[in-house]
Amino acid sequence: MSYQAPFPQQLAQVEYVQFYFHLENRDYFDLPELALLQLRREMLLALKNLQAHGENSDVSQLRQLLLPPLPDDPVLSRQLQKPAPAMVLSPDVSQFGLIEPKQRIILPVLFVGSATNRLRSFIRLLKQLGAQGLYKGTGHFIVEAIEAEDASGVRSMLWLQGESETELAPPISDLGWWLELQSPVVENCRINVTAPLRLMHHGKPLFKADFSELFPFVLRRVTAFLAHYAQVELEYDAKYFIALSRQITTLENRLQWKDWRTLNNEQGGQNLGGLLGTLDLEANRLADIAWILQLGSLFNFGKGAAFGAGQYHLTVAE
Repeated sequence: MSYQAPFPQQLAQVEYVQFYFHLENRDYFDLPELALLQLRREMLLALKNLQAHGENSDVSQLRQLLLPPLPDDPVLSRQLQKPAPAMVLSPDVSQFGLIEPKQRIILPVLFVGSATNRLRSFIRLLKQLGAQGLYKGTGHFIVEAIEAEDASGVRSMLWLQGESETELAPPISDLGWWLELQSPVVENCRINVTAPLRLMHHGKPLFKADFSELFPFVLRRVTAFLAHYAQVELEYDAKYFIALSRQITTLENRLQWKDWRTLNNEQGGQNLGGLLGTLDLEANRLADIAWILQLGSLFNFGKGAAFGAGQYHLTVAE
């Protein structure tokens, strides 16, 4: 199937791998709602523990993955400010509550560009995370299996617990081919936000947002991510795409704010949350920016996008 609107040819040079890590729980524990979106804290603790154990080679690789430095290019450095991690977690936020022994949690993780070479170190990180616990010292697990998915959506088993990790050969795809396989946008489109979307405007969260307010965040996420991790600076005109987004008619906006968790600080408890729900768009003029929205559905967007916040899917509007 050919994609209905042209997209930058440089995307054919951008490699990625989509993994699914099967985490098998070892004991009973209560997983709070949306706790799987807080894995950044747990992974950084696991990284610290690996460093204490003298795992210097893995630590160096993982720091590049989780705490990427600013690029050497001064122009790009000013644009990115603080680069996002080179991976994208998209956990199933509907999974919470009592988790039983042998029950699996499947963790989808997208690696883009140079990150595709850091699979072995990431497995080591997950094993350390399993030893210390998935959430605040609870939820110990083993990495039981790893699946990998090609651009057509076909999954295959890449690794099973007990096998060697040294010669793993995942199917590497490119974003251009992935876009070619997506369905053309010929009908009205629904953006279904499934994980809290937190957008900051002038230092304050957006409690309500229409498509024209959401789209610049998607555009920035996609272009900044590709520039930093795939060395692809897209020749695009941001003002042109944003102008197009303002011409798209919203048929129905069902995005609503939902409090997520309470952040304790010196001033007391502060509620954190994000937008959830659906946004239905008229198909007219949507095809010209569809490739940006499709890539955004791979990368997530908003604060915490790399660790699962701001997940969304594109479907046909009812």
